[in-house]
Amino acid sequence: MALTSDPGEWTCYLDLETGEVRMAPIGGLEEDAEGLSEDEIDDALNAGRLIHVEPLGSRVEYQWMAEFSGTVRHARLRGKLEVALDGRGAFRRFKNALLDFPAERERWFAFRDQRLRAAAREWLEEVGLEPTTVPPASR
Repeated sequence: MALTSDPGEWTCYLDLETGEVRMAPIGGLEEDAEGLSEDEIDDALNAGRLIHVEPLGSRVEYQWMAEFSGTVRHARLRGKLEVALDGRGAFRRFKNALLDFPAERERWFAFRDQRLRAAAREWLEEVGLEPTTVPPASR
């Protein structure tokens, strides 16, 4: 979730003590909201308890959609997906194009999950961490 979050809305951190991903809204917390304050975040970052998680960005996910489109055997769907990827709103159009093809839609989600797990493992390696749990699909 942290790797695909919207950087304009959320900042995500990995809590090294709990293993949880902590999300903080960009504008700060509302008075009645639960979560870390900006001072608590700064203190935890300085103490090395939190690590900032930089989102992958839409270009990476767009590339995954383009890769997946190239694997689709159904010519009509492949054409719809390629058209969907052109211009603004590509993410929504891509997902909408898959609605009439439930098996391909499920295959897309599995494809995306695989790419996302690989990106998470790569990120963990980059920050010098080793995963301690097996991903759900591998169990």
